[in-house]
Amino acid sequence: MVDQWTDAEQIQLYFSAFRQSTNGMAFFSEEGLFLRVNPAFGKQIGYPEEALNGMPWGPIIHPEDREQIRRILKELADGTSVAQPFEARLIRSDGTLVRCSITAPVAPRPHGSPASLFVQIPESDAQSQFAAPAPGREATREMNGTGSDSLYRTLVEQSTDVVSMHDLSGRILYISPSCRVLLGYEPEELIGTSAYELFHPEDLTKIPGTTSPMETAPNLPLSSYRIRTKDSGYVWFETSGRITGDEHDSGNGQTVICISRDISSRKQTEQQLMKTNELLQKISSIDALTGLANRRFFDERFAKEWRHAMRFSTPLSVILLDIDYFKRYNDTYGHHDGDACLQYVAEAMRRAAKRPGDMIARYGGEEFVIVLPVTDGRGALYVGERMRSEVEQLRIPHRGSAVSSFVTASLGVATMIPVRDVSPRELIIRADKALYRAKQEGRNRAIAYCDE
Repeated sequence: MVDQWTDAEQIQLYFSAFRQSTNGMAFFSEEGLFLRVNPAFGKQIGYPEEALNGMPWGPIIHPEDREQIRRILKELADGTSVAQPFEARLIRSDGTLVRCSITAPVAPRPHGSPASLFVQIPESDAQSQFAAPAPGREATREMNGTGSDSLYRTLVEQSTDVVSMHDLSGRILYISPSCRVLLGYEPEELIGTSAYELFHPEDLTKIPGTTSPMETAPNLPLSSYRIRTKDSGYVWFETSGRITGDEHDSGNGQTVICISRDISSRKQTEQQLMKTNELLQKISSIDALTGLANRRFFDERFAKEWRHAMRFSTPLSVILLDIDYFKRYNDTYGHHDGDACLQYVAEAMRRAAKRPGDMIARYGGEEFVIVLPVTDGRGALYVGERMRSEVEQLRIPHRGSAVSSFVTASLGVATMIPVRDVSPRELIIRADKALYRAKQEGRNRAIAYCDE
């Protein structure tokens, strides 16, 4: 346990945890000053860390909360009260408010040192995470001052972060009590075990030291991963670390101090946002009426298929389908039945073009376009004829048609092997010319493009 270590080792652990924590943390003194502030605290309320240490804390406390803090500090100084945790409001530099929790340090106050309160900005209000800079010489001298052990021990014992110390092999030398809440283990159950045994197998490659030697740089990169709880579930952790000690020391050697926080809620939100974005992307690519691809998606996909066919010198075919006399159908039966007709035709087209790579899109109004990768002219004309037949077999009554008593379709088919000096638009133009010929020759037919 940490109590068995030397004073210097304890202070190093506590101070490193204080500096590296992504939770905003500070200590208020009874004289009305900041005793200590970590970088995250300054970041989260919008003031430089160096501007806060030793400065009055009153101006950043909401006026309605100041008196309660002063009263509790006085009671602590008189030894007449053990403060229970309570919430207060901090005033950011931009005038907005952020909640913080305030409590008394758990460690006994050294004789003659001022009373203090421990302030922590809850994780839910932390808006950013960053790697805290390494303490300089002044900071290192500061942490050895009177009362520092008590202050920084409060951080470790009461922080919602998990503070841990490891040797370079990953063996846990110390872990803070917060592991009970986040992981379900007592600290004694984890000390002496390898942290790597708790990582999700898929995430092991993300962790420094598991697949390659531990980096020699003092600051280890921030990483996120899943870690197993005592009930065999997993939570998402985000961890930053710092190597301390002398690698040439023949005694204890180097250790790694890590600060880990539960980011499961954030990961869940990220995953939900990803699913939502995928859904929005899908919705933005689909024609709402027919469920086919829309014009926007067709343009993107057609360009991609053109490049692919040009690269491998494979044939690319396009079919344009137009419902015969559809305006008359709408005029006769109304737009509601017209919409239903478009939906039935779309389903018939799906039955005719079943290959995974084939794409059917609504090109506009009653016109549809079909892209058939790696399909020659003969194959494309076969698909076109099947589509014409499927539409006719729907046997949707159409009194306004001059071709049939049922809904029919005309189709234009074109095939090319794309080359660099020809525009992709040329294939669409050829299919459109073939469609025009199909209409000129009596409709309800599929015609392949041919050079005149």
